[in-house]
Amino acid sequence: MQRPLAMLLFFLCTMASAQGKYRAGQDPINQSPNDYTIDVHISATHFRHCATVEDNARCLPGLYIDAVMDGKKIELFGSTDEHQSVLIVPGDYRAMLLKKPRSSRSEALFQRYYLLLPDKTAWPCEITGLSE
Repeated sequence: MQRPLAMLLFFLCTMASAQGKYRAGQDPINQSPNDYTIDVHISATHFRHCATVEDNARCLPGLYIDAVMDGKKIELFGSTDEHQSVLIVPGDYRAMLLKKPRSSRSEALFQRYYLLLPDKTAWPCEITGLSE
């Protein structure tokens, strides 16, 4: 009785992991550049050892980026480690919108994106600032 149950559980776990979904805190790797349709030009990066956006959030290292996306000057923020922060330097990148905003909410602030890095990993980030 235990063996078939264990086999069934193992089978379900392997099927779930093959679906391509990512758990919280797990960054996508080996991404297809064809999925990233938004052009982003990064003009500056600012690494902070203690950077948070939310109230009462613990202090984590993060990266602020000054960029131009779809002709608009924006600031992107995302938590990062030293490995990814070295990969994000000024230059041209591609991004993918994680969730389209609801039709009643079309503001750009806090929209979440994945930025495709040179090593084919994706950096999760969000818009935290807009400028002219």
